[in-house]
Amino acid sequence: MVFDSYGDSKNPTLVLLHGAAALDTFTHQYDALTERFHVLVPHLPGAGEAAAEAYNPQETCGALAEWIKSLNVGKVLVMGHSVGGQLAVKLVSEHEELFSRAVFLSAWLISSEKSVKTLASIAKMSYGAIKNASLLRMQAKYWGMSDQQAEKLVTYSQKIKRNTYVGFYANRILLKDLPGYAKVSIPMLTMCAKGETAEMKASLNALGEQNTNCLTVLFPQGSHDFVMRNYRLLNPMLMDFLTAE
Repeated sequence: MVFDSYGDSKNPTLVLLHGAAALDTFTHQYDALTERFHVLVPHLPGAGEAAAEAYNPQETCGALAEWIKSLNVGKVLVMGHSVGGQLAVKLVSEHEELFSRAVFLSAWLISSEKSVKTLASIAKMSYGAIKNASLLRMQAKYWGMSDQQAEKLVTYSQKIKRNTYVGFYANRILLKDLPGYAKVSIPMLTMCAKGETAEMKASLNALGEQNTNCLTVLFPQGSHDFVMRNYRLLNPMLMDFLTAE
């Protein structure tokens, strides 16, 4: 598995699982996190060096678990956003022994057939936008990415296949299919923004209701991209949780 590495390898390992087709989802967290952690960012299907790969949640989760084992660093911390947040929940539910602490940001785990069908249809229609270099550069600027990160986004987006892009919405990870989640004993934090959908907020609440080890926080600003847009308020909250004794 290809991955980016930031910070001192002597520090505790923190695995960041990026959002759909956005390798540098955590661009505004890298500096803060590397003060305390060795940060690893695996390239998930639909991004970076894995841009051409199809997205299958079960296969991706299995590959991530094997990769984390291969690091030989003991238990790691994990944090994911959006699709990466869903994968993080699945990972700790099925491989808790690999983790010491987890953060789930905007993890959409409760969804109706109607909403899945609607969003998948929108993805089919909007697929062309991820091939438009000008639009991608504008998006990267809006998110505050560096010029280098923007050009990387433009380059790998040309390799993303339609089925992969649609699969981010159609290939669901559902909380009801993760019976192991209720038994997870590590500290967990789940968060979504005030401006997100009702299903996202329902997912947030369900994670807290089904496991008392999971702290739920409704972030008071922004919407789905709050990780990139509202980082000044978010980052201290993340650091407080990730570094807690």
